[in-house]
Amino acid sequence: MHLRISLLVSSLIASALSAAEPHSPWQLIGQWDNDLLTGSDDGYTNGARIAFVRPITAGSEEYYFLQNTLNSLTGSERGNRISNFRFPDEGEVTFQYGVGLTQLMFTPEDSTATTPPRGERPYASWLGLEFSLQAAAGDSASSATLSIGTTGKNSYGEEAQEWVHRNISDSPLFQGWDSQAPGELTINLHLDHKQRLRFLDHTQNWPIQIDGFYEWGGALGNFRSDAYLGALLRIGHNLPENYITPRVQLGSFTATIFDNERPANQDFAIYAYTGARGYAVLHDISLDGPLFRDWDESVDSEPWVGEFSFGIATRYKLVEVSLSHTLRSDEFKHQNNSSRYGSVLLRIGTQF
Repeated sequence: MHLRISLLVSSLIASALSAAEPHSPWQLIGQWDNDLLTGSDDGYTNGARIAFVRPITAGSEEYYFLQNTLNSLTGSERGNRISNFRFPDEGEVTFQYGVGLTQLMFTPEDSTATTPPRGERPYASWLGLEFSLQAAAGDSASSATLSIGTTGKNSYGEEAQEWVHRNISDSPLFQGWDSQAPGELTINLHLDHKQRLRFLDHTQNWPIQIDGFYEWGGALGNFRSDAYLGALLRIGHNLPENYITPRVQLGSFTATIFDNERPANQDFAIYAYTGARGYAVLHDISLDGPLFRDWDESVDSEPWVGEFSFGIATRYKLVEVSLSHTLRSDEFKHQNNSSRYGSVLLRIGTQF
């Protein structure tokens, strides 16, 4: 099984690399979520993600079956009502490939309990690879992402948390990892779409600009199945033409949907942002447990979850840094404390 997964992962990465044009710009994206940044240590306690993204030629002969399938799912093949709704602009469609590696960890508040007390989140961890295609045209950007991962001991949540608590945070070691969600291979499809808010375009030439977008998407699979709606606003100086979700999110790559890129000699940008999302949740493996295995510590996930985030970001030439704070409503029945966590993003552009 592990050999098959390794071969599949290798083929996905090879597909992304072979489809890219030589010497085209790459972006390296690093994202880190942690509740210690907001003064707590429970719930969604840590998330880490590293991703690479690179543009490709739309007519590349290197497309494989999976790539063509993802291309159709992004809605960039115009000609039907759904695609025309997602990409109403007549502009040229540009494509990017992305590959990412993500680890997510969840713990209760009580570090000494061998099983989570009532009202506290059960232990769970997930480690996975994502393979994504993003399409953008005019003020629209859409992505389709396939993620493959695992829960349980092979996700190395206990080892990662123990290393951080021993070497970085000096926090207590958590004693209940033996009760974590059992191991299960997960396969998920994630679809995301962003649409620029055109009524804010009149601020493009102001010293301080305002822009934003609304977004919708969903996920289907045994890792997580949900749907969401949201919106985000930015305000600042020299707002960049592209944007990336600052917190850890599968399928989150650079979305170029704005028209307000400043002249090349204005390399510095600084802005603040705020956004909100509402989720309809059908299944969450970190709460409901695996679909194909029993788990005594599972809890009943809430069907409706909301979150609010705000932060600041600065960019100089090809380097961008972002700090943000996210507040999330209760995610499971009888939850004691709502989740809150901080996020750090580093994005670096270069060429290979």
